[in-house]
Amino acid sequence: MRHTSAPGAQARRIAPAFLLVLAATLAGARAAPAAAAAVALPLEDGVVPRPGFDLHYTVVGAAGPYLVVLSGGPGEEVRSMQEIADELGKTHRCVMLEQRGTGRSRLATYDPSTINLAAYVEDLEALRHHLGVDRLLLLGNSWGMMLALTYGGVHPQHVLGVITLGSGPITRAYLGVFSDNLASRLPAENAAVVRYWSDPARAERDLDRATFERVRATVPAYFFDRQLAFAYAMELPADEFNPRIVPAFLAAEKDFDLRPLLRAITAPTLLLQGRQDIAGEANIGEAHQLIHGSQLVFIDRCGHMPWLEQPAQTWKAVAAFLAGIER
Repeated sequence: MRHTSAPGAQARRIAPAFLLVLAATLAGARAAPAAAAAVALPLEDGVVPRPGFDLHYTVVGAAGPYLVVLSGGPGEEVRSMQEIADELGKTHRCVMLEQRGTGRSRLATYDPSTINLAAYVEDLEALRHHLGVDRLLLLGNSWGMMLALTYGGVHPQHVLGVITLGSGPITRAYLGVFSDNLASRLPAENAAVVRYWSDPARAERDLDRATFERVRATVPAYFFDRQLAFAYAMELPADEFNPRIVPAFLAAEKDFDLRPLLRAITAPTLLLQGRQDIAGEANIGEAHQLIHGSQLVFIDRCGHMPWLEQPAQTWKAVAAFLAGIER
């Protein structure tokens, strides 16, 4: 989950959007685009018809099991996870899902009837049927973590495994912690930018611009490495987030609490988090306690997007997990 700026918070592409836009709507931020992969992997586009819109995706990699990649937000473009597809596409068919309201999966309206947890879970179930598989392997960052775990609790029999890289809050209370951590880590000049673009009159005149500037200003909070954070912020695409999604989600899920669903998860689950992740350790620790048999891995000197700051340690942990469940 990521943030933008509303009653108290902000977050981007190296930062998960819900938390980016959500934290920025409560608080918000993300990282610089990766260099082109040394070897181009096969690509294949697909469409899943949904009520009122088409759900788009791109498969990266030509062989191996499907692995669905879930970006943050809600409302962040899945291209922010390209480095993940470049790595895991060597052994899996990575389904880069353009979640409802993002990329080519645009909606006619954004309100609680179209943006809610149940709708996102139904999209994943429709994708599973479309792919013709009995069980999904899911990987999510921030809000993508929340969605993956929610699906795992609603449809435990249809999940092969869950990998989370950087945490989203499992309750509304933990979202408050996320937002407070974000605000406390912002340099004074960045906090001033957030306040400037949080002015309701500016947002009313140009919501996209106001959201983008708030999100870009919150990027430093998402990283341990400030140089990487600066590069990420400078390369952040202006259309990285759909600012209409988080307000609709918060209206639909005012007091969300995923804990009952976490208890229902039966699939192998890897929870990987940077020690300096603004989501905080209490949130991921409670998730670990609730998910039976889950593995919890911490990486030091690492923020909200471990695959960007500590790729070697991230991929070592992910490879070991995948080897264990795909034997």
